[in-house]
Amino acid sequence: MPQLQDELFELENKLLDPDLRRNPDKLASLIADDFLEFGSSGHAYDKKRILFLLKRQMPPRLYIEEFRIIQITDSAALVTYRAGTESTRVAAAHYSLRSSLWILREGAWKMVFHQGTLVPET
Repeated sequence: MPQLQDELFELENKLLDPDLRRNPDKLASLIADDFLEFGSSGHAYDKKRILFLLKRQMPPRLYIEEFRIIQITDSAALVTYRAGTESTRVAAAHYSLRSSLWILREGAWKMVFHQGTLVPET
């Protein structure tokens, strides 16, 4: 499982990269056609909508902490982690808890579900 953990960690990091997030062609290859996201806003998004929205957004640079993986089957894994913002404008980082369901399809891992929940500031 260490190899799978490394691979999914790398894929999650790619999806957090601001340049990749604004490139629908590259981003689309990592997301399943039947993708669903429950955003921290409380809205649900499908693949088409998330590609459109991210292309127009200037996302912050994020980093991953507390990365965990639960392998459900040989071709399905649940990933959970805490994402923090990297910002020179903000004194303290902002965090969100994230979970993603990855499915191996035709030899490539695709994200089929993602949820982000904001962590309240203390």
